[in-house]
Amino acid sequence: MKRLAKALVLLPLLLAVSCQKKDNAATPPTPGGASPSATPKLKIGYVLHGLNDFTQVIKRGAEDAGRDLGVEVEVVGPSSFEATEAIGMFEGMIQKKVDGLAVIPMPGEVWVKPIKEAADAKIPVVTANITSEGSVAETWVGQDEYQSGVILAQELRRLLEADGKKSGKILAGVCKPGIAVLDERYKGFKKGMEGAAYQVTDPKDVGTENTANYAAWENQATANPDMVAAAGFCSMDVPNLSKLKARSSGKWLVAGYDLNQETLDALKAGTAQVSLGQHPYLQGYLPVLALVRHLRDKQPLPKGWVNVGTEIVDKANVDKVYPRETKHDEETKWYADHVKKNFADLGTLAKPLPKMHP
Repeated sequence: MKRLAKALVLLPLLLAVSCQKKDNAATPPTPGGASPSATPKLKIGYVLHGLNDFTQVIKRGAEDAGRDLGVEVEVVGPSSFEATEAIGMFEGMIQKKVDGLAVIPMPGEVWVKPIKEAADAKIPVVTANITSEGSVAETWVGQDEYQSGVILAQELRRLLEADGKKSGKILAGVCKPGIAVLDERYKGFKKGMEGAAYQVTDPKDVGTENTANYAAWENQATANPDMVAAAGFCSMDVPNLSKLKARSSGKWLVAGYDLNQETLDALKAGTAQVSLGQHPYLQGYLPVLALVRHLRDKQPLPKGWVNVGTEIVDKANVDKVYPRETKHDEETKWYADHVKKNFADLGTLAKPLPKMHP
């Protein structure tokens, strides 16, 4: 009887030990001995300058980078393209203590203080698309804006001459006057037209909001019926100019920037003649990549400018570009290969910021 009583006392203890072993077996330790909760995911914030079709591509690039690298990426931006709203979102990210921040600082000069606030909070910042030269951010991801303007002018000159128009007025429009990168595009465009018999107008303010942008271009086209071409320097310009041209039976050529689907459709239809791509997907992906390599892999942030390149698209090659720019799975696949081939070491690619022109 004593042996039976002793066994009954020990039985619950044996069962408890057995259950504990099973629980431990169900949750094995992570490599290196750390528990899963000991290594939380990095959190990266990305603040856009606004929300439209163009910035949605940047957003996809940033989110794809987060998925590929195993980090959390939150992308936000104001619908109005107002700096005060974007700065509020950026400061909210600082308060949430994200590990790193990427931002499109429009206009650059008003972002100097917010970027310093992030740096003071030990949060590294990478800028993209628009420069903020006075800020402490070490890395900028974008294209050579001035040279892109030269390229656009050269392409438009070629197309105008092929169309038999060797002189005439070219109407220029800028969606946000005073923004450094847009000013650089216009200056480059003027440079590219030197030596030709075309007269480029002063840059007209055509606005960022889509409906207002169309109306502004309509007013400008009415005021300049003798123009031989219109050149816009923002992503919403080519789609609106193409619609206006079709509705008014205009004979003028259309040139501009970016490769949203409406622009590509216009190139295919012949209502637009040339548009330059600046790889917005990379402007989303590469800042996140640089931050993760810095935070997790302890690599220095690239010091200076990481050039994403400028792409010329017209009727001759639009069909080749179209799938990548209109189908998300094709986009992800193409850029995964492109990043692997061309951006393996961001540090060695970085160079001084493009020269600003007076």
